Amino acid sequence: MLNTQTIKEYAYSLGFDAARITSAAAFPEAKQVIQERIGRGLMDGLPWFTSERAEISCHPDALLPEAQSIITLALCYLTEQPVEADETKPHGRISRYAWGDDYHDIIKPRLQQFANWLKDYARDEWDQDIETRLFVDTGRMVDRAVAQRAGLGWYGKNTNILTKGWGSWVFLAEIVTNLPLQPDEALKANCGSCEICLHACPTGALPNPYELDSPKCISFLTIELRGSIPLEMRPLMGNLIFGCDICQEVCPVNKVAEKRLGLRDIHGKPIVPLQSIQKRTEQVADSNANKVFRPQIEFQAHPAVGSTPELIPLLSLTEEEFRERFRRSPIKRTKRRGLLRNVCVALGNSKDPQAIPALEKALHDEEALIRGHAAWALGSIGGSSAVQALQEALTTEEDVEVQKEIKYALTMA
Repeated sequence: MLNTQTIKEYAYSLGFDAARITSAAAFPEAKQVIQERIGRGLMDGLPWFTSERAEISCHPDALLPEAQSIITLALCYLTEQPVEADETKPHGRISRYAWGDDYHDIIKPRLQQFANWLKDYARDEWDQDIETRLFVDTGRMVDRAVAQRAGLGWYGKNTNILTKGWGSWVFLAEIVTNLPLQPDEALKANCGSCEICLHACPTGALPNPYELDSPKCISFLTIELRGSIPLEMRPLMGNLIFGCDICQEVCPVNKVAEKRLGLRDIHGKPIVPLQSIQKRTEQVADSNANKVFRPQIEFQAHPAVGSTPELIPLLSLTEEEFRERFRRSPIKRTKRRGLLRNVCVALGNSKDPQAIPALEKALHDEEALIRGHAAWALGSIGGSSAVQALQEALTTEEDVEVQKEIKYALTMA
């Protein structure tokens, strides 16, 4: 086995907040869990999660022949939440990981730099040519199983990986290599008897500890789902328009991480009187390296995205404006039709009559998906103006599904 100290130190120099190593042995338990959940329908709506995919993703040597080690990395994305500019207008909420630029674009270049350095280091120090494969969330890699076995963190009951110091506010990445490296041990930490996250989920997407019912998850509904959001789910979504952090926000481990970094709460008030994350100097001790490192990469809310954008202006976005505004953001995954669908639901849940004119206009959008959800929102808000708009739209609407939405909305209004 080769010494791993220098490898970990290089990871920190690139800005990663944690680096651990595990073997490239198979993950039979993870494969069994995935296949069992597919069979129970807990991954419905995620067509890429197949039994065949589990077979490959749980066998690193299927990803890289002769694989021997996996370097697993974590990058913390905790950032302050900007104060809302106008609290009299309805605002939406965006999952914290999407406040800034797409994390794939941030991590991939550093991961490639790491892999290039590792190849040079192996050649110079050990006279060995090596191979690598890189993963940042999108490849066939069971990243949470890797992180757990390597001791990067432990499984939380909300199915996220919890780390010491950063909680679950981390992005995960991996380098699979045929280089033999000394593996780290798994952590003995766990969630104990705490089940706060399970009871906090508004849609019941966490029916049991360590189990996610994906079709009920608000992150699935607002990001992965391409069609209409089920009627029974819409009132439970509140003002969430891209992703959901509720099961992370209530986690005691995450609250400790937020306080330690001096972050602000949703109202912009300091949680504890420390410097802001942009200026923080707090040092973070790494148990592996027995040294002290400082975070190198800061994730900040992008001006064009924010964390709690005004909802009404979003409904007027054209296709071109959407692409330009979110071209560097994870939000581009929803496409315009998906985001505006979510915005309509959030406005309906706001019950704010200020939204009626914008929703009336959305009733005539070129996308049937948006028209249908705008109808639901008007029915949720109610009032004579909403009823009149719905009745007029019903006389001209040709799409059968949208007609159903309008008729249902009229029973609500």
